[in-house]
Amino acid sequence: MNDSASPSGVRVFGKSMHLLAAGWVVSIAWLWMAGVRQELLRSGGPPANYAMATLIPGLIPAALIALCGIAIERWSGPAPTQTLQTREWWHGFWWALFPNLQLLFTVWMMTQDGR
Repeated sequence: MNDSASPSGVRVFGKSMHLLAAGWVVSIAWLWMAGVRQELLRSGGPPANYAMATLIPGLIPAALIALCGIAIERWSGPAPTQTLQTREWWHGFWWALFPNLQLLFTVWMMTQDGR
């Protein structure tokens, strides 16, 4: 028997996919800005094509992760109440926190290595 007052693991997973995609976008944007800044400092001009070779391929996985989140949400349906929906977003935030921190730490390490 399912308790309708408890968060659904499937719905929480779908929400965490959206949050992971958002963290991925932030990480790629940070990496892209650091690359542009580094090129400006080293050569005095912007990189070729403004480093779209970093930005576009980096955003493709984020789009795929977000699409997976949308598919999971459509498959699982909405939460029965708004309160439960909010609780599931909080659970999704906590589920995605560590992977997002790992992404941000990886980008930070890459930017430190390039100095």
